Amino acid sequence: MDAYSIAPYRYARNSIRVVCPSRDGWKTRAARLAEGLRGRWSHRAGGYIMTPTKAAKFERLYADGWDASYIGGELEPPAMEATP
Repeated sequence: MDAYSIAPYRYARNSIRVVCPSRDGWKTRAARLAEGLRGRWSHRAGGYIMTPTKAAKFERLYADGWDASYIGGELEPPAMEATP
């Protein structure tokens, strides 16, 4: 199962749909990040609706390891690896 998928949303002009599937019903890191970037949840679309610019930012932050908190949705930078 992929972490997320991105596709144009046909019911809203100039909008992108980000779908973040979950195996167990809990929000995934991709879903928390999409919500942290203020993507709008659409039940009809089954995902988060955002502008193309925000979707590009989402992809970049996800690839870099960013996350958003469960409570409040503030963006959290990637955790630093511990050095021995």
